[in-house]
Amino acid sequence: MFVVRVAGNSLDTSTTASLQYAVKHLSVKVLMVMGHEGCGAIKAAGLPIAQIEQEPQELANAVKMLKRGLDEQRLKNVHDARAYDREAVITNVRRQVEGLCRDAAIMKKVQNEELIVVGCFYEISSGIVDFLPIYSPTGISSELHEKVFDEKFTVLVSGEK
Repeated sequence: MFVVRVAGNSLDTSTTASLQYAVKHLSVKVLMVMGHEGCGAIKAAGLPIAQIEQEPQELANAVKMLKRGLDEQRLKNVHDARAYDREAVITNVRRQVEGLCRDAAIMKKVQNEELIVVGCFYEISSGIVDFLPIYSPTGISSELHEKVFDEKFTVLVSGEK
């Protein structure tokens, strides 16, 4: 297991480079973007820009990058705090997975059925991990993703391969 932990699962130069290294040189089989319940970085991204800009520059820049990925118009219609939190985190996970799907080397491995890219939401309060439907903006067919996910992920997780 090769783990890259960063607030908000944000894909910046160093996290992307770390994942590219893991894929190219360590031959990892699964890239999993796991958001979690109560993510402070995503909560911060939901704050007004004026409030975010009061943070140190590097932190403000990171939070603004996450904020750009949130669909605030859609999220403002979610009135339950727990549901809002979940939807904001899931929206962010999807954005980060989309970012990974724009990486040609990563997607080549997916096309060759050597790699799975998946997003999920970890509900800390229950211990449940929900896997998100696989989305690919690069034209990789959902059938291919489903085939790779269904046939290989179970084997990889169970330790049989």
